[in-house]
Amino acid sequence: MGTRKSAAALTATEKSDFVAAVKALKAKADGRNYDWFVRTHMDYFSTVDSHNYAHQSSSFLPWHRRYLLELENALKAINPAVNLPYWNWTANRSTTGAPFTSDFMGGNGSGGNGPVTSGPFAGSAQWRINVSATTSTSLRRAMTLRGSLPTTSDVDGVMGVSTYDTSPWNSSSSSGMRNRMEGGLSPNLHNRVHVWVGGHMAQVDSPNDPVFFLHHCHVDRLWSRWQERWGFDSARYLPGGGVANVVDVDEVLQPFGVTVASVLDHRGSYTYA
Repeated sequence: MGTRKSAAALTATEKSDFVAAVKALKAKADGRNYDWFVRTHMDYFSTVDSHNYAHQSSSFLPWHRRYLLELENALKAINPAVNLPYWNWTANRSTTGAPFTSDFMGGNGSGGNGPVTSGPFAGSAQWRINVSATTSTSLRRAMTLRGSLPTTSDVDGVMGVSTYDTSPWNSSSSSGMRNRMEGGLSPNLHNRVHVWVGGHMAQVDSPNDPVFFLHHCHVDRLWSRWQERWGFDSARYLPGGGVANVVDVDEVLQPFGVTVASVLDHRGSYTYA
């Protein structure tokens, strides 16, 4: 069982191992290579089989939890020492500090919304974009141009909401933790970070930027903190069952072939430092 650490606490070896594993996954010719994860996020970004699996739905958090675990397991198949790190954007808020250092995720894009100019993912020769919503073949970022990062106070407010989700179980839900975490309700933790980073992170093909997985790892960590306070049991997930076009607790998260209930308690697979 692995321990997921803050990107700011990684050693030089842990950073280089993670980057090398991500690049090796990208270089795989077929199967569940890195581009499979980009394509899967694009495919499940909106409605599939009358369900919203990945976004604007109660299943936003469990879908991404399983998605992250699939990616982490793919990296471990390359290097068993690798664990997904998280980007704590309430503490690490600089465009040049963790995780955006030259030895890890690299820095900002050139100009506005331009190609990343530093680090191991700068330029198409080092990190070619193959599956995209645009024609860009280089990773782009536009940090700080739009919006602001969530604060500790924002997070604390979301952690205090005891109800997981409410009808109609989408971006119109007027209460519940999930929609506040995802972005349909203030303080909008998840969506704001995508917009703040900009570039590919602000598009449907956002996993093209490896920082996507560090961001969502922190979102998963926050959900884990919420569960520690309010419960990991299936009864905490809403809707419980019998709701059309919503992934109920005993329904399958596609394309992973596992139920929501099976991913609610992650503690047998990984922990957070």
